[in-house]
Amino acid sequence: MAEINAINATEVQTSAVGVQAEEEDELSTATKKELEALGIPVTEGMTEAEAQEKIQEAKLQKQAAVGEDAPSEAEIMADVKTLASQIGVVYSDSDDTEEILANIADELEAQIDEAENNPNELSTLMGYFNKLKDLDTVFDEMQSVQETIYAAMDMVAAKNKKEHGLE
Repeated sequence: MAEINAINATEVQTSAVGVQAEEEDELSTATKKELEALGIPVTEGMTEAEAQEKIQEAKLQKQAAVGEDAPSEAEIMADVKTLASQIGVVYSDSDDTEEILANIADELEAQIDEAENNPNELSTLMGYFNKLKDLDTVFDEMQSVQETIYAAMDMVAAKNKKEHGLE
């Protein structure tokens, strides 16, 4: 009787291991739903790891696509230069957006200190300051989107190298 129980216990363990292995090869329900939500077809034999990689790629591409609606760096630079001219900041063509934004911030700070007793001038300067904050935020968002795009491109390149045995 002890031998039968030992054999049955071994069969149960072997069956459990087999079921666990099958479950690892199958996609989880949450993964299937996420693939479907992203418009990625679930293919026969797709592993959980492959599915997660496809999900990550799709999310990065979606983030990059969001950036397509954002203003270009040239548009942001034009707005920054306009603001610089409005408050009297001199810049050269070789200055980048970050430098001009920093110079505008310094100049606005100085002008606000000088105009502390003039409410009309302070109001105008605060309008410029708000515009500066908006431009700085848009510029930071644009840089973030660019970094996301570069990361996605690097990930796709690494995947392609691996698939083609070039790694």
